[in-house]
Amino acid sequence: MDPLGSRSLAHDAPELAPTEFAERHRQSRAEVLGTPRGRLIEAMVASVGARGFAATTLTDIVGRARVSRSTFYDHFSNKEHCFIEAVHAGMDIIRTRIREEMDRLPAEADPGTQLASTIITLCSVIAAEPDFARLILVESLQVDDLAVGFRNFAVHRFTLQCRRFHDQARLADPNLPELSDALISLVPDAISERTRRVLISDGAGKVPELAPVFVEFACTVLGLRPPADIPRDPGLPPMTMV
Repeated sequence: MDPLGSRSLAHDAPELAPTEFAERHRQSRAEVLGTPRGRLIEAMVASVGARGFAATTLTDIVGRARVSRSTFYDHFSNKEHCFIEAVHAGMDIIRTRIREEMDRLPAEADPGTQLASTIITLCSVIAAEPDFARLILVESLQVDDLAVGFRNFAVHRFTLQCRRFHDQARLADPNLPELSDALISLVPDAISERTRRVLISDGAGKVPELAPVFVEFACTVLGLRPPADIPRDPGLPPMTMV
């Protein structure tokens, strides 16, 4: 069911085919995780996805990564350190993918189109990386203050991006009312919280269905002209690196 009813939204950005998105995502993933240290992070993410952080053991991690305990301690001081670095790596993957898709937009893309690209890419990566998404949005809130700090920093960066989009829109239309930082910060907070709830209740695969209403919500709050058409999510399955 269309969460926005019968009215369709549109998007001026180039649409990404599923195979093209998957290939770009694999390249971004390999850039962040293509090392022995990255294999340990992947093992942490997979173990936490399967068992939760509390039940995950060092034996689980090194077994999945197919390395020795000494190799683990070459990179991490303990399980919590590995978890924190996994949160950081997951956010690096998301940030890299958003930057790549933003770079593909036409130079004249308006703030609403740029915001739509950011939100659509975020939702698509979450669907492609369900274990990383759960690690960042669910497990990090229960595990470590530093991990929460990394997550909150990522939300803060999104807030700054929303501020920039709003300021650009006001330059084009001075009649738009100025918004406080507190109000703008509610946009990423609301998107993050709704994503977390859907991730828990329905799974990461359902998150891309939220993208159109997220875009409409964010554009409405920020006073942006919503894109006329939003491309459908590629519907990617969870991916693993061989």
